[in-house]
Amino acid sequence: MTIETEWRDYDVVVVGSGGAGSHAAQAAAEAGARVLVVSKDPIGCSDTKISEGLATVRESGSDDDSEEILSENLRMAGGDLPVAALTDAFARDSKDAYDRYRSQGLRPAIDAEKNTPKSLPLPMGGHTRRRSVGHRNSGIAFGHANWNAVIQGDRIDYMEDCWFLDLVTEDDGDRKRIAGGLIYDAARGRLIAVRAPSVVIAAGGLSTLYFPKTDTMRGNTGDSYAVAARAGADLVDMEQVQFLPFCVASPPSYEGLLIGEPVTASYLGVLRDKDGKVILDGVYLRTRAECSAAIMRAVEDGRGTPNGGAYLDMTANRRHPRSGPYFMKFLASALPSAYRVARQALGKAAANCDEAWEVRPSAHYMMGGIRTNADGATVAGDGDGDAALGIAGLFAAGQAMGGLFGANRLGSTSLTEGAVFGARAGRAAAATAKAARNGAGNDAFTDHIAAVSRRFGQPGDQAAAVLKLELQRESWINIGPVRTAERISRMDDVLDGLEARLDRVAIPDYTDWNQAFIEFEELRNLVATARAVAAAARERDGSLGGHVRLDKAEISAFSQPYSTVIGRDADGVLQARRVARPRTPFKQLVSYKLQDAKRKAQVKFLRALPAGMQDRQLEKKYIAIMGVAGAAPEIMPGGTDGAIAETTRA
Repeated sequence: MTIETEWRDYDVVVVGSGGAGSHAAQAAAEAGARVLVVSKDPIGCSDTKISEGLATVRESGSDDDSEEILSENLRMAGGDLPVAALTDAFARDSKDAYDRYRSQGLRPAIDAEKNTPKSLPLPMGGHTRRRSVGHRNSGIAFGHANWNAVIQGDRIDYMEDCWFLDLVTEDDGDRKRIAGGLIYDAARGRLIAVRAPSVVIAAGGLSTLYFPKTDTMRGNTGDSYAVAARAGADLVDMEQVQFLPFCVASPPSYEGLLIGEPVTASYLGVLRDKDGKVILDGVYLRTRAECSAAIMRAVEDGRGTPNGGAYLDMTANRRHPRSGPYFMKFLASALPSAYRVARQALGKAAANCDEAWEVRPSAHYMMGGIRTNADGATVAGDGDGDAALGIAGLFAAGQAMGGLFGANRLGSTSLTEGAVFGARAGRAAAATAKAARNGAGNDAFTDHIAAVSRRFGQPGDQAAAVLKLELQRESWINIGPVRTAERISRMDDVLDGLEARLDRVAIPDYTDWNQAFIEFEELRNLVATARAVAAAARERDGSLGGHVRLDKAEISAFSQPYSTVIGRDADGVLQARRVARPRTPFKQLVSYKLQDAKRKAQVKFLRALPAGMQDRQLEKKYIAIMGVAGAAPEIMPGGTDGAIAETTRA
């Protein structure tokens, strides 16, 4: 059948309305562009809104913080995979980006002495400085700010309940350029063909690939990577999927939800296997990747807990009479919504830290993505990021964009990332649109419209929703938190079978809210994204960050770093290759490793102290980071046996 098609013209199309999309739209509109925002979900209802509401703000908690220190922290934590131009831009723009959130209504707690947003008392996972700012209403506060940016912005139109199906390109000499995009308007049952010289992809990540073992929105179906790759853009570091280590393993109604971060384990928290043996100590100093890897290695060794995880044991923090109340205040206030989930899912004894918590990793964030420069423009070739531009007019931001985090994302950086690179991509997209010569012709859309029209009324004996469940099960096993060459090959076979069945998916011929068509499109994108993850995982020949190979050794920090790049050859075949990255200078790397070893040695020493001495030392530490009035008075009567008062929210 031929579906009704509506034609529109804009300067910039922004795909996604979360943190990155809203900031891109706002920046492009402020630069004079006519902007269309396309969103599957209601405006502002993205991962941002369900997040813990923590943002990285340089210099918010430590006087000795700087652009150079933050940029270096990102690169070294990311295994030298991050592109320096991107980490420098993040470090430079983080304060201004946060101020833009505040201009849209975000209200942080203020440090009265420094007159700056108040940061958490301990550095968030992987940070070397305190710079993570929390908010009373968590991600809801950010979601409202994003909504304001779109709804109240001049020159911004928006479409909800709409699926961005594909980019449309035209040849422009030796490279492609954006002609626009094709959208399925589910509520009205029609296609929207948008002619535009610039498109910003900010459509989130891929974590639904691992459902139900994820804490993210179910709309994260890899759309960003699939539509970009089909258009011919490069993807970078697609094997680097971040799994949050401390998520609910059971009951099923809470499965996958976040209940803690490494930092919330505090000074004495450890991970134990099913037999009580410590598999990782000094948890609060570890990265998310280290904790997830330790849990899943224990599971693979047969030492996992009943629901395929490990025990996060924080009871030692709580047992002391002097420092215990401070720890409980810290635990309840650092990640308030995560702590509430723990109380509801695990019960009173666990919430009071009378017993260990069963935890399991959960898919959370994509650290790879579309390969771009610091302004979000796609790049190609074998350089370090800025060597050669890719598709003219194509930009990416937020989780859609790769190259910033590499092998590990520091805690609290995602909300800041969206604002920093959303704004950069929006401004650059507006400039590209302004300089565009002529509008795209309708002929560029003809094949795309015909291909979509053929799907409505497609006969078949397969259901996309059922195939999606199969893909999700196999993805967790084969390209999830742990991988082997054999499992990656098995995944390729699974994907071959699923791709062969796509044309047999039954899709009715009606166009209004055709759920079967929506499921088909999301499955198609998930399959394409999983293919890229598997190809990159094969190319990365050792364990690094979010990529854990059970059959390979850990890649040394002193080896030559490289990023994996996924692109298509002249025949359109998906290919993986390596792009070299500069290594951190040897002396600097040694210094970083020594400082890390020193911090971990101090934790071991603290754990070895007699109970009374340990208690006094911990009390001093908590008072130093939280203040004298910050803890015990807000514990309800009954000492450390009492419940946490609701007033202890950050």
